[in-house]
Amino acid sequence: MTLMLGRSTEPRRVLIVDDEAVQRLILGRCVEMLGWQADTAASVEEAVSKFSNRPHNIVVIDLCLGEQDGVHLLRHLRCDKADPSVIFVSGMDDRVRAAAFRIASDLGLRVAGTLAKPIDPSRLRGLLLSNPIAVAVDVPGNIVYPSVEELKQALRGNEIHTEYQPKTDLATGKIVGYEALARWHSPTLGLIAPDQFIPVAEQSDLIHRLTYGVLEDAIVACRGWRKSRPNCGVAVNISPNVLPDPRLPAEIDYLLAKYQLPPGALVIEVTESTLISNLAAATEVLTRLSIKGVRISMDDFGTGYSSLKSLLLMPFTELKIDRSFVGVCQTDPEAWKIVRATLSLARELGIRVVAEGVETAAINDQLRDAGCEMGQGWFYGRPLRAELMSRQNSVATPVAVPRAILTDA
Repeated sequence: MTLMLGRSTEPRRVLIVDDEAVQRLILGRCVEMLGWQADTAASVEEAVSKFSNRPHNIVVIDLCLGEQDGVHLLRHLRCDKADPSVIFVSGMDDRVRAAAFRIASDLGLRVAGTLAKPIDPSRLRGLLLSNPIAVAVDVPGNIVYPSVEELKQALRGNEIHTEYQPKTDLATGKIVGYEALARWHSPTLGLIAPDQFIPVAEQSDLIHRLTYGVLEDAIVACRGWRKSRPNCGVAVNISPNVLPDPRLPAEIDYLLAKYQLPPGALVIEVTESTLISNLAAATEVLTRLSIKGVRISMDDFGTGYSSLKSLLLMPFTELKIDRSFVGVCQTDPEAWKIVRATLSLARELGIRVVAEGVETAAINDQLRDAGCEMGQGWFYGRPLRAELMSRQNSVATPVAVPRAILTDA
């Protein structure tokens, strides 16, 4: 499924769901002052009816609707032609709003932020203006996965290539490394997202071929970058199907020796789900890689159930704060608490931190001021092929974030 985010020619429409008439008037006025259109509803049933008849870009929800609650409404905020984002308002404890935020995120909704009652109109206006509006185009009813044979043909025909997204030192603005990302541009099927072809590869033996291909591409590319940037590194994500393979350390050792890249220039990224699938084997492989000097990074930190335990037991040198926390750290106080707590924990353990999903200068500055070492995201640059990266300046040039939802970007 592809969604393009940008400015729509249609007026932005906001649905306000609150059982208090005065609050609906205040919230509605805030929306209309922006030149947008506001609809209101006093109950879940009324909100469902209005949203079904006319999709809205943003939904402002009071969590307490008399005898009902706003969380019940979340499951109705999906339709074929809309992808609304949510702003929660409530007079209840911050943790209640944070819990609602997590529920909405689990349902695949984008949350622009949460506000405490009584509402500060200026803060609401800020959330509305900072929130991207989704315009759905070419959205099929179901994600179509390529066949194993199509994937085999793509690998044989070199249709799958590797792109690289910069990792930037927040204190200096300099590029310190890249993450390698697999991309498939099929001449017959078009652009195929990683979340469409990676599962197919994992259900067959093709995931090993794909992983080792990306590893070799990344090591070759990094060797080239280090001619002008001696300390540059490259990160490669390893599938849970590949990580337990006892041959992995030897294969990586062979590639590093073949292309004369020092082990410390390579970062192996693993998610917690990758570890849990085969903990004993994963621990052995990561330890062996660490002994050789390869750096180990925990990806999507904070989204699993036992991240802390994994962090203590495994030889990690880096952790990446998941974009679901970074992207809303300015608008959601609970998310920012998690980010700051993660930074503090990492300092205690002597582990470097990379913040994923940095898309604005404001988030970049907030993370830098809090002591985060590195950032990664569209603010610093989109994923590009190695030959284009080699021409890139050593200092990241902030870019206007293209409003697109891209897997692994």
